[in-house]
Amino acid sequence: MKKTLIALALTALPVASMADVVLYGTIKGGVETTFAKKSDGVKDKEDKTDTQIVDYSSRIGFKGHEHLNNNLTAIWQLEQKVNIGGGEAGFSTRDSFVGLKGSFGTVKAGYQSTPLKELNGTLDIWEYDSEVAGLAHFTRSNDVVKRATAITYETPDFGGFTAKAFVSPSDNNHRAGANGDRDNAVYGLGLSYRNAGFFADVAGGTAKNGANNGAPQKSDPYQALAQAGFENEKFLVGAAYQRAVAVDKAYDVVNEAIVTGAYNVDSALRLKASVAYGWDINEKGGQAKAWGNGKYYQGIVGADYALSKRTVVNGQVGYFEAGKGGDKEAAGVAGVGLSHKF
Repeated sequence: MKKTLIALALTALPVASMADVVLYGTIKGGVETTFAKKSDGVKDKEDKTDTQIVDYSSRIGFKGHEHLNNNLTAIWQLEQKVNIGGGEAGFSTRDSFVGLKGSFGTVKAGYQSTPLKELNGTLDIWEYDSEVAGLAHFTRSNDVVKRATAITYETPDFGGFTAKAFVSPSDNNHRAGANGDRDNAVYGLGLSYRNAGFFADVAGGTAKNGANNGAPQKSDPYQALAQAGFENEKFLVGAAYQRAVAVDKAYDVVNEAIVTGAYNVDSALRLKASVAYGWDINEKGGQAKAWGNGKYYQGIVGADYALSKRTVVNGQVGYFEAGKGGDKEAAGVAGVGLSHKF
């Protein structure tokens, strides 16, 4: 009996020491069908539709904390991509860090999202793989909308206001190429306000000698974002605007705006819609307009149905159109999927 009690006590020790470790994640995927495809002004007659089983950016993570004293807590997180269809994944491929949190704010070091990446997806309330089925053009990755090895500082909450600073040192961003041996640091700032359902954010970032700042190289690459809205238990409405200069692979300059709305019919059914508009979009390496006129339009409508607090069915239809005449690009996508959080 004594040996049994000792064995049980020893078994319980690791459990106690790991009591603050949380396993979390989201597994999600679905089926998407692309239709109404048009490229260079010509409708695709040979391949009218494409249907694929896709992953919706599933992830799994571990996080924890330790209270060091009354005013200081150690925090950590390891998060990674997973894919229900196999394919690309890996360890610590999403935000992963170690840090300290106290009355002074929060300091973290590790592989983290820039303030722009954290904030410009606020109104992208869709689950999707195809960029037509969600606001992927607005939230696209570039030199300043990405994750990078960095140190960040976030202030405490001052009456609903918080601010965040992001610095990824040059030596963490070396790469081959014309700008590979130069100062490649990435900087970001964000300011947010949250109060009684109202939200507002401004954020900006710059990447010195960024990978996408090609010839003729600009001395002031940046992206800036402003957005505001309101959300409560019944509905969501918000709008955002951003401008990007010399940070994108395909464009020199991009101006974009989005509006998103959602209405909760009941505790299970949520109706959603988004529209996006891009203008004065210049191709890389000159002043030529992308798609001939430098404009794109996008619309998405859909709904979510909650089977439980953690399991949701989604369905949506999206349409994207850019340019005119012989430069026109267009596509429509219909998708249905399932997500489960744990």
